[in-house]
Amino acid sequence: MAERYSVQAALSAAPHDHLYRAVTDWGDTVLANVIEPPHADTPAGARVRQAVMRNARLLAQVQHPHVQRVVDLHDTPERQVVVLDDRLHQSLRAAGQGRPLKTGSALEIARTLFGALAAAHGQALLHTRLSPDHVWFDAQGQLLLGHFGLATRALQELRAGPVPDVRYAAPELLAGGTFSPQSDVYALGATLHEALSGAACPPASARAQGVPLPPLPPGTPNALRRALEDALQLDPAQRAVSASEVLERLNRADAVPEPEPEAVPITPPVSEQALDAPLGDHPAAAPVRVTRPQAARPPAMLIGALIGGALLLGAGLRLLQQGAASTPGNVAALAAVPKDSGTTAAPPDVAAPEAAPEPDEPVLPPSLVNTTTLNLRAEPSSAAAVLSTFSRGDRLTVLESQGEWLRVQGANSASGWVKADLTLPLRPPEDVQALLAALEAGEELQLERGVYVLDQPVTVRGPLTLRGAGMKDTVILSAAAEDTLIFQQADATLSDLTVAHAGTLPARSLQLDGGHLTLNRVQLAGAVRDDDLSEYGSGLWVKGDSEAVIHTATFTANAFGLYVSDTSHVDVSASTFSGNRDGGLYFRDASGGTVEGNTIQATAAHGIHVTDHADPTISANRIHDNRGRGVTVYGQAIPTLQENTIENNVLQGVGVQDYASPTLTGNVIQNNRQSGVTYFDNAGGTAQGNTVQNNRTAGFRMMNAAQPVLDGNTVTRNRENGLAYSDNAAGTARNNTITGSGNPGIATWGDAQPQLLSNTVTGGKQSGVVIAERSGGAVNGNEISGNALYGLIVTGQADPAVNMNTVHANGSGGIFYKQDAMGSGYGNTCYDNRGPDLSADLSPGNPGPDFAQDACNSY
Repeated sequence: MAERYSVQAALSAAPHDHLYRAVTDWGDTVLANVIEPPHADTPAGARVRQAVMRNARLLAQVQHPHVQRVVDLHDTPERQVVVLDDRLHQSLRAAGQGRPLKTGSALEIARTLFGALAAAHGQALLHTRLSPDHVWFDAQGQLLLGHFGLATRALQELRAGPVPDVRYAAPELLAGGTFSPQSDVYALGATLHEALSGAACPPASARAQGVPLPPLPPGTPNALRRALEDALQLDPAQRAVSASEVLERLNRADAVPEPEPEAVPITPPVSEQALDAPLGDHPAAAPVRVTRPQAARPPAMLIGALIGGALLLGAGLRLLQQGAASTPGNVAALAAVPKDSGTTAAPPDVAAPEAAPEPDEPVLPPSLVNTTTLNLRAEPSSAAAVLSTFSRGDRLTVLESQGEWLRVQGANSASGWVKADLTLPLRPPEDVQALLAALEAGEELQLERGVYVLDQPVTVRGPLTLRGAGMKDTVILSAAAEDTLIFQQADATLSDLTVAHAGTLPARSLQLDGGHLTLNRVQLAGAVRDDDLSEYGSGLWVKGDSEAVIHTATFTANAFGLYVSDTSHVDVSASTFSGNRDGGLYFRDASGGTVEGNTIQATAAHGIHVTDHADPTISANRIHDNRGRGVTVYGQAIPTLQENTIENNVLQGVGVQDYASPTLTGNVIQNNRQSGVTYFDNAGGTAQGNTVQNNRTAGFRMMNAAQPVLDGNTVTRNRENGLAYSDNAAGTARNNTITGSGNPGIATWGDAQPQLLSNTVTGGKQSGVVIAERSGGAVNGNEISGNALYGLIVTGQADPAVNMNTVHANGSGGIFYKQDAMGSGYGNTCYDNRGPDLSADLSPGNPGPDFAQDACNSY
C-alpha cells in the first residue's frame, strides 16, 4: 500500500472507511486509515477526497499528547491513506468489559478526554464517531482519542456513511442534522456516562419519552456529574457548546487552601477554551459563543480565593450570609456577627489553653482575615508556637495592638497573636453612610483602610473624586445583583482602592454610561456573568459614548476584565489583566482607544477580543499564558497591534477571522502552542516587521479564503511551516525571512493561490518550499537555500509560476516536479545543490511544466 506499507491486519471496517495495522518498509508499525470515496471519478467523490485530505491535515496540526498523530498522507483518485502512529492498544470498551470505571479515576479521565477533544475542536476538526470503541489506551495505559471520522461529514452528505450509533448520537443527528462540536460533546458525554455506570445511555428518542439515564455510582465527583449533565442535554440550546466548556466545568473542583503565612495575590485556575470568541456584555455582543455554564455559580469562598491581596470577597459575602441586619440608606449592618467556626484544632505538639478566657474588651474595630491561612501564635513573634489557624474571611475581635502584631480572639474564644498586615478592619455603619452620601451627592472623599460593604447598586451622576488608602487596603464590596457602582454621565476619579463583587448573582463591578472615568491604582474584581442572557460579568463596562482613562489598575477574577462597546473610547496603560474567565479586554461595535504597556495573562479564554468594527491600538503589551488565543480579531474589526510580546498561549498568538483586517507591526509572537498567527475565513490585513518564532505549529497559517499581506517578517524555528497556505487562501508574502522550519519553510495545499515574492527561505529541516495539491500562484524572486531536502517541490496537480528564483545548497536537489504537477518557469538560478538542480518524476502522460532551462539543468 502506497509503495511503502505492508498491511498486517484489518482492525475495523465501515462503508468506504477501513482501518488497518501495517508495517513500514523500515520495520515500524503504523495504523493506516484507508478511505475509498464512492463514485471517485465524480464531483461527489472529489468532495469526499478533498474533505479527507483537509481533515487529515487538521488532525496533523493537533498538538495534544492524547490525540493520535498523523505521520504520512497518500492521495490517489481511488483512495486516500492517512497513516497514523500505532498507539492504539485497547479500547475503552474492551478494557472495561462491562465493568464500571472506578470513581476515583473518573474525573481525571474525563478531563483528559475533553481536553483532547477541545484541542481537536481548536483546529476546527470534529471527531464524529466518539464511543467506547474509539477511546483507547496505549501500551502504557495513556488515554487516546483515535480513529477520527475524517470523511464522515462528507459521506453523510452523500448518504453513504455509516448510520450513527443511537447510544452516542445527539438527538439533532438522529433528526437528520449535521455533525457539530455539540454532537461530539454529547457522544463523549454518553461514552463516559456508560463507562461510569456500566450501562449504555438510552437513545435520545427514548430519553425524550422519559426513559432515564442509568444512575451514576456513589462517589462520582460532583464536578463530573454536573459536566455530564451539561454534555447530555437533549436540547442543544441547553447543552454545553464546546468541549472546552465541559472541561471548565470539570476543573471547577473546590481548591485546597494553601497554608501560606503571607498575603499574596492568587491567580485563579483556568480552563482550556474553544477556538472562537464568547458573547459579550450585551445580548448582541458577538457572533460566536464559547462558554455558557448552566449550573450554579462558583461559591463565594472560591471567588474570594481568586481575588488575593486585600480583596475580601468571601469575607463580605460571609457577613451578608451570616444575617447582618440592614440599616437604612443602603448600608449593610456591620454589628458583631457570630461565626460558626473560627479556628481549627491546635497542633498536637502544642498544648491548648486550659480554659477559654473571658472575652476582653475590644480595643479596635473587628478585623477580617486577609490571607489564605493565618497562624494564631502564643506570642507576638513569627517564631512563637502556633495555637491554631484562621481562614480567609474569618472575623476577629481585636484585643490589643503591639507594633506589627494584634492580639485577637476568634469565634471560639481562642486568643493569641496575628500579623496585623494580614487582616483588614471592617468599617462601621457611619463610615459606609458617609461613602454613600459622597457617591450620591458627587463629592470628594478620602476612604480609610478597611472594607465598606454595600447591599445594592449605587448610581453616581455628579462629579466624584474617591480615594482609598491603597489598592490592597481599601475595599468597596457588594454582593448585590447587577452592579456595584454605576456612573451615568458622570465625571469621576477613583484611586487607591478595590471595587469588588462578592456574590454569586450576575453583576459588574463598575459601569460607565456616558461621561468620563479615571482610574488610578484601582482593582476591579469578582464580576459574575449571566451566561443565559449573555450579560454582566465585566470588571468595568464602558458603554454608549463614554471615555475612560485607566492607569496602573488590576482586573482579576471577572468574566471580562474591561468591556468596551458602542462608540466609547478607553486609554489603558500599565495595568494587569489576570485570571479573568472569558477575556482580559473586549472591544466591540465601533469602540476604540489605546491599550499600551499592560500585562494580559492567565485568561481562561482569549486575552484580548476585538470584533465588529472596533479599531483600538494595542501596543507594547505582554500577552501571555492565556488558554485561548493571545489576541482574537473577528467581525470586520481593524485594530492595530504593534510592538507587543505575544507568547505561550494555548491556541494561536493571534487569530484573525471573518472579514477582519488588523495591522500587525513589530510584534514578537513566540512559543504559542499552535501557530503564531492564523488567518481564517475571509480575513486580511497586513503583518509587517514581526518576529514570529518557536511556535508549535506554523509561524503564519492562512486558511479558507484568507488573503493577508505578509511583508518583511522574520519567521524562524517554528515546529512546522514558516508560512502555510491551505484551502483557497491567497494574499502576498514578500521580503520575509523564513529560517529553521521543522516542515517546509513555505507550504501551500488545496486550491491556495498565494504570491510568494522575494522571500528568503533557508535552513529548514525539510524542503524550502512545497507547492502541493491544486495550489498555484507565483513563486518569484525568492532565495531558497540550505534546506535539508529540496529547494522547491511542486507536486499533486499544482501549477505555479516559478520565476527568477535563486535555489542553491539544498540537501537533495534544487527544483523537483512530481505527479501531475504543471506550471511554468523561467530565469531561475540553481547551483551547489546536492542533487539535480532541476528534476521531475511525473505521472505517465503528464508533459510537465513549461519550464525554460536558463541556468537550471534540464530534466
